[in-house]
Amino acid sequence: MNKGPIVELSAQLKDIAKDLSFLGHPRYPLNKLTKLFPQHQAFISELEDVSIPFGVNVKAKRLAMDKFLTNLEQADISKAMKQIFTQRLEDYHTLLSMMENFDNMFFYDHCTKLYGTSHQSTQNNSFLYFMEKIPDFCVPDVGEKNLKGEAAMNYLRTRLKETFVDTDIEVRPSTSLLSDSSAGRKVLKLNPYKSYSTQALDIFLVHEGWVHLGTSLNGAAQIEHPWLSTWAPRTTFLQEGLAVLTELITGCMTHERWSKVMLRHLATTMAERGSSIQDVYSFLRHHELEELDAFKLSLRVFRGVPLDGGMAFTKELLYLHGMVQLLYHQEFYQKDLKSLWVGKLSFEEHIVLMDHPSDIHANLRYYPIGLEDPLVKMRLKKLQELSYSLFKSGFL
Repeated sequence: MNKGPIVELSAQLKDIAKDLSFLGHPRYPLNKLTKLFPQHQAFISELEDVSIPFGVNVKAKRLAMDKFLTNLEQADISKAMKQIFTQRLEDYHTLLSMMENFDNMFFYDHCTKLYGTSHQSTQNNSFLYFMEKIPDFCVPDVGEKNLKGEAAMNYLRTRLKETFVDTDIEVRPSTSLLSDSSAGRKVLKLNPYKSYSTQALDIFLVHEGWVHLGTSLNGAAQIEHPWLSTWAPRTTFLQEGLAVLTELITGCMTHERWSKVMLRHLATTMAERGSSIQDVYSFLRHHELEELDAFKLSLRVFRGVPLDGGMAFTKELLYLHGMVQLLYHQEFYQKDLKSLWVGKLSFEEHIVLMDHPSDIHANLRYYPIGLEDPLVKMRLKKLQELSYSLFKSGFL
């Protein structure tokens, strides 16, 4: 197969995707937030107001997409690859529509096209039973000491070097995160003002480091298929599911961490069913989240949608939905985890890679050696068996 067009199309797709990760830097109605949550004025002052436009020329982006489709139609590549590129382009079109409708009900409509809703899973007794069984795979937080600031970042730097070449990764402080940590293409960011047990830092190591950084670096190393280095919303489903699953099978998932993952899902469900941001915040405080943590999570749930309730930013559902779907997917296709680490993949794209092994040669530069541990593989197998027994016809 001619690989030239794939490289060229990948470069065009990457250029289209540039600046479309705007959801990581959301805007909010700051005056309204200040009135509702005066106690969090200091953090609110670090956010951007919804009136500030996104720095994206929507018209130019759509014209670039039209040109891409013309080039794609004429390209001498397989039908499967054309499908991958087309689906990703559809994602970017939806993102632009979300950008154009930020902070209104139409944003939510487009959001559900990308990330789904909670309505189906919360009525699925098998899903609810599966969630009840997960604490059996969780552990107490036995981290030896609490680390903060530079000490916490140095701990992560040292642990990351066990898997990655140190010139490929960087750990930086960030005070504006809506979570305690996040990962970019080469950077892991950490809130420097909080204290963390070593076990909590190990969660960031495997979630943000092994999964998000690892797949980014592996994607960037692809020669014949550089599209694997480019993010698209459909890859988030697999990525977040893989990250939470990795926490579980490596024995990092504490009961406290699992409770927070569940609260994220429940808070999103509440918002979709009519709860306001104040209701969600009160619910999270009732479940003993610290004030600022409860506020940040509430902001995550209400990204891009009105604060009055009935809508949510449903990407927050993908941590649990993605994990269950991934377990079912892996058990059904009988593939090991390595094939998921080649870059930023969706479930559909992973199937294409498995179906065309002679055409698509994906390199694997980094793979955490900790995932080869027999105990890790045993936990994975037990979770797969549990998932497959409950979702014999698929999860969603």
